Amino acid sequence: METPLTALQQAYLLGRSDRWPLGGVAMHDFREYRTRQRDVPRLEARLAELVQHYPALRTCIDVQRATQHVRPEVTLHLDRHDLRSLDGEAAQRQTEQLRDRYSHQRHDPSQPLWRIAVIQLAEQQDPTGSPYDTLIFTSFDALILDGQGISTVIARLFDDRPLAPTAAALPPPAASAAQRQADAAYWREKLQDVTTPSALPWRAPLANLTSSRYRRATLTLPRDTVKQLGRLGSPHALLRNSLLSALILDTLAHWTTDGELCVGVPVAFPAADGALGNASSFVAVRYSRHGEDFIQRAQALQDDVLGALDHLAFSGVDLARQLLGQSQGGPALPVILTNCLGWETLPAEAPVRFHDGLTQTPQVAIDIRLTLDSEKNLQLCVDYAEQALHGEQVEAMLAALQRRILHSCQRADLAIAPRDFIDLAHYRHNDSEANYAPYPYLAQLAERLFGAQNGGNALICGEQTLTYRELGQRIATAIANLQSRGVQPGNVVALYLPRSPELVIFSLACALQGVIWVPVDINSPPERTAYLLENCRPTLVVHGGDLETPIGVTPAPLLTPTDRTPALPDEQTLVERSASLAASYYLYTSGTTGKPKCVVLNNRATANVIHQTQVRWAVTADDVFISVTPPHHDMSMFDLFGSLCAGATLVLPASHQEKDAISWNQLVEKHRVSLWCSVPAILEMLLTCKTADSLRSLRLVAQGGDYIKPATVQTLRTLRPDLALFSLGGPTETTIWSIWHPIAPQESGTVPYGRPLPANRYFICHDDGSHCPAGVVGRIHTAGVNLALGYLEQGELKQHDFVTLEGPDGQSLRAFRTGDQGYYRADGNIMFATRVNGYVKIRGVRVSLPEIEDVLRRHPAILDMVVVDYPSGENNEAALGALYLTRDGKTAAAVRDPRLRHRLSALYPYSHALYPCRGAAAVRQR
Repeated sequence: METPLTALQQAYLLGRSDRWPLGGVAMHDFREYRTRQRDVPRLEARLAELVQHYPALRTCIDVQRATQHVRPEVTLHLDRHDLRSLDGEAAQRQTEQLRDRYSHQRHDPSQPLWRIAVIQLAEQQDPTGSPYDTLIFTSFDALILDGQGISTVIARLFDDRPLAPTAAALPPPAASAAQRQADAAYWREKLQDVTTPSALPWRAPLANLTSSRYRRATLTLPRDTVKQLGRLGSPHALLRNSLLSALILDTLAHWTTDGELCVGVPVAFPAADGALGNASSFVAVRYSRHGEDFIQRAQALQDDVLGALDHLAFSGVDLARQLLGQSQGGPALPVILTNCLGWETLPAEAPVRFHDGLTQTPQVAIDIRLTLDSEKNLQLCVDYAEQALHGEQVEAMLAALQRRILHSCQRADLAIAPRDFIDLAHYRHNDSEANYAPYPYLAQLAERLFGAQNGGNALICGEQTLTYRELGQRIATAIANLQSRGVQPGNVVALYLPRSPELVIFSLACALQGVIWVPVDINSPPERTAYLLENCRPTLVVHGGDLETPIGVTPAPLLTPTDRTPALPDEQTLVERSASLAASYYLYTSGTTGKPKCVVLNNRATANVIHQTQVRWAVTADDVFISVTPPHHDMSMFDLFGSLCAGATLVLPASHQEKDAISWNQLVEKHRVSLWCSVPAILEMLLTCKTADSLRSLRLVAQGGDYIKPATVQTLRTLRPDLALFSLGGPTETTIWSIWHPIAPQESGTVPYGRPLPANRYFICHDDGSHCPAGVVGRIHTAGVNLALGYLEQGELKQHDFVTLEGPDGQSLRAFRTGDQGYYRADGNIMFATRVNGYVKIRGVRVSLPEIEDVLRRHPAILDMVVVDYPSGENNEAALGALYLTRDGKTAAAVRDPRLRHRLSALYPYSHALYPCRGAAAVRQR
């Protein structure tokens, strides 16, 4: 007699197709048992008895007709493998091949969907010292039996218990239409906003994984520990199963980017007639580790599961369909939590011992199974898709859960802080601020400029070359003239000058004198320039004659020799000034709001970067630097101080060479430049125009401030295999750079963000400030000596984005919350992931897409607007594009208004392309 397949059986059949994400597999249960001197003929006879007794073991599927039927005849799917004649290594190799085959079996549905394998070996011992000479593999497809039924069949296979009579299987009672409708409404409301059920650190988007192999990781908890947990939950009316589930999900949620989980929970009720089959279903459970305390979260989970059991008329398959319609192309419920505690297990005295197992489920990436071993110890078995999750991540999750449970039992407390169970060994390269080593860089700079041995070349620009002595004389003159104008330590001088010897002179004169100096971008539009100058409250503005300001002065008067003797600071003053935490210079950055932010920096942090980098790069007086980074950019500070403090030579492109990559190549070749440091876009311009010999003098190339392309690294390796390559990073708020990575010759692929500089620490945190495990994406925070003092707003110091963070030791510390997201690798290197809140990097400059959209929406012809970044040109440089909807009656031409470009120029010099859209009221980013 044929009966139709249930909805769940049909879903399992569909899952066998690789047209679905994580498909191409059967819903399969594999278990491995070990025994000694097993009577195989007796096992065969017992198996025949079971096949005759249980119709499920004779059930076959007609895939085309979507029906099932029970064969009358008994067919034994029993395989024998005698490996006793093989040596140990060969037998082990053959066993592994058999284990892999049987654990990923896909049975022919037209035949009974199970198989037993007996493998005979020479006698050996397992890790516990127990002898065995026989392995028994069981392989069952869930099309015919659920997990509970499989456990029952296996238990009967290995005992001699008489088989209880079974009645013919009865179809489950059908729910009424009203009940189905009510339950459907319940689940629609409960799951209406679920679009990404579980944001775990997947190796790839699950929607892109057509199939996978599966692997198991297991954690065993002693039964006494489980009993103690039960006692801890009892005062809070928590069932043991509920508490265990809450501990698992709460711990697992630390591996998600948002602290949220939506998991499938299988449910099955024993058939009233005692028949074995698969009448199971599943419910969806949402869990968040945010808000309230753990006890309350566990109680809410318990209530949620119990409430779900009252709404089973809307089946698990119905739930999956609903979630698939809401998801972004991936599996509906990739995480499953299966409670197997009620399943039958072999008794401790049984001659056959369970060793291991594996389940695989279509469209499931991770199945967490709670079961008991023969000693009633709790086993947490995690079956995961290898293409979806790294095994190291799964092991880390289980280790964290074990630590958490042990801490709870030791302290008799369920409230355990994440820092006590999350492994933060990936922070091992963080360095305490207490290890900061003072470096008197200003005193060393003064010695180079004003000391007796100062005859080497300091500065080259065009046809002009200044020795250290000549540069020192001009700086002394500038100091004298600044002092004659009443400029004192602590005053602010804005430098509105192009890259030039004059900019270098005034920057160093201010730094030595203790005057706060502010390099201002001369390419900023007037509106922006006015804001930059007004906000920093300067005493004096040095400009090239193109600004109208009552406090302005051009370079010429300040460089005119004077009879006034400059009051140069003595060595002790410069030593103390080099280590000072007082404001020393300001740099403007886009910050995290789009509006320019004035970052207040200090000498102590600057000294740390200069010293650590000079040592790491082995900078000497023989080196030649070239300055191509915009002088208002933080990386240019090392060009200036890193070179001159070491007695090296600094080459400045002349004004007509400022954006000429051909000229840069000529300058590198002519002056034998040895160190290059810039954003990647500038370096790529250099490489595009290189000649066969133009860059042979380079010994070190450093890039920072944006994504480093592996192709660029390969080009540099081809140029010179022994070239030292560095990745540099860190926002302006962390002084020049605070993280780096030496790119090894054998490295390929994505370049790591790196490890912190000495006396600095980098943390990856969730939005609530808790620390992310290795491999989990979170917000990048940095702390340590490199931190800026804050932001200057209309003369006042503000602390936006500088936060108080709880360190791994539980102590509070000041940190900067960057606008970047990343994750730690297990080796202690940070990998960049993305930017938050619509920020992108364009040629090394942070740009706010929402800020640009806001400005564009003010145009009278625009109804709605989306700004996106996209790869452009031969080098796939990041560029900005705007897609917009015009208001009724407005054509695209109406948007081609000079005022639009004027408004945008205050944010970023851009390229503009129009894409008229019709028939839609809004546009969205994708």
